[in-house]
Amino acid sequence: MTGRRVRRSLAIRAFTQRAWIQQGAALLLFSIGIGAGVGFLTCLVGPGANALSGADGLIPAGLAELATVRDSAGAVLPVASFVFSLTPILLGSLVSIIATLTLPGVVADDVQGGGIEVLLAGPLPRRDLFLSYLAAGCVLAAVSWLAATLAFAATTAASLIVTSTVVDVTLPFVLALIVLPLSLGLWSSAVTLFGALFHPRSLESRAGMNGGPIRLLAIAPSLLGLPAIVLLPDLALPALGAMFLGALAASLLTVHLIARGFRSTRILGS
Repeated sequence: MTGRRVRRSLAIRAFTQRAWIQQGAALLLFSIGIGAGVGFLTCLVGPGANALSGADGLIPAGLAELATVRDSAGAVLPVASFVFSLTPILLGSLVSIIATLTLPGVVADDVQGGGIEVLLAGPLPRRDLFLSYLAAGCVLAAVSWLAATLAFAATTAASLIVTSTVVDVTLPFVLALIVLPLSLGLWSSAVTLFGALFHPRSLESRAGMNGGPIRLLAIAPSLLGLPAIVLLPDLALPALGAMFLGALAASLLTVHLIARGFRSTRILGS
């Protein structure tokens, strides 16, 4: 068992290092740019927008429990608070999209170059091979989330100083900022890996709309998250919890099913 774990760990490290060499720079640049953009968008909302008639009723009751942005006088800035409360969903969507873009590259070289044949004939069990691919993709997704979150935190702090505003955050908001993007990233990675292993041609650049269903399924939870929270204001926190538990459970189920159905003939026949 120890030897198997060592081989699996080495495979995860090798796949992750290769993917990082190929995509790391672009991944960081994209993630930092998005995180910084969300931070500036949140705290640099114009005062005119917050002063609009009826803006006080913009924040759903559930979102108001997550985070609140106040000016130097202590007055609530409704538009800024609304955007800030949606940060976990925005970053979760980013991580989901990043997973659909990076994970096919983790598998592509082995599938198209014939390296998968060597790996399948090696000492690493097929289940561990699949888990290694998934782990490498999840590591990249986690790095993307971390870079975007740090960029968001830095730009938010700078924006708060410049605009003399204050943000009140709650524990549920902090938890949502952590668990929601990571769970959505895990789900997106699992679904994208399913497509990369069972239908590799569907994720090629020339696949066009043929790859659409897999990518759409991968990012579906993040696409549904925003309207679910906005349209269910009194259930914002339960909605976040349901998204996390649902995405996590679906990811684990997908991992189990793919591991059971993984067959070399599917890959070699592609």
